[in-house]
Amino acid sequence: MDSPIDMLIDSFQQAKAAGDTNGPFFAMTTLDEFGFPMSRTVTVREISAAGIVIYINRVSPKIEQLKLNPAYELLFFWPSQLRQFRVRGSYEIFENEDQRRSWEQKPYAGKLYDLFQVEGLAQSSELPSREAYLETAAEIRARFPEESSLEMPHELVCLGFQPDYVESWYGDMKDRLHDRRLFRLQGDGNWSEQVLVP
Repeated sequence: MDSPIDMLIDSFQQAKAAGDTNGPFFAMTTLDEFGFPMSRTVTVREISAAGIVIYINRVSPKIEQLKLNPAYELLFFWPSQLRQFRVRGSYEIFENEDQRRSWEQKPYAGKLYDLFQVEGLAQSSELPSREAYLETAAEIRARFPEESSLEMPHELVCLGFQPDYVESWYGDMKDRLHDRRLFRLQGDGNWSEQVLVP
């Protein structure tokens, strides 16, 4: 039996090779302080046997919500492959050199946005208007006019997800006999597999 993580990696690579616009993205759902689900689209940085990694600000609402309630679900959907994966498990916050190297390759505007969330306003902060947002962004740009003067903010970290629950769905639009399976990580490190009605 193929590992569901291997299946996820294979589908991810195929989607990227096909130029799927959903390729580098997935939906991440957490629960807010009132127990309501909050979903947002995030960029995947790495998928490997060790798990799924994104880069994030350590004071992001995502991390704050995970600290309050560690339950989450990740949803990958690649239309070019007609494949979907739902993922649950544990998480960890860490730092590594790969993140720094990746940040250094970011375009100037992307680096400024990271600084905006540290030097300007935190993500999800309320604003009086769109103009206030643009004015603050312009102030940050004026303070850091040269890309060479930018350094990766200390607040940026890696958020890693270690799956223990994966549900796969492979679509079949010809006869609608989709292939849906549920995988659970067992105590011995192996995955159980259960076929589900699509």
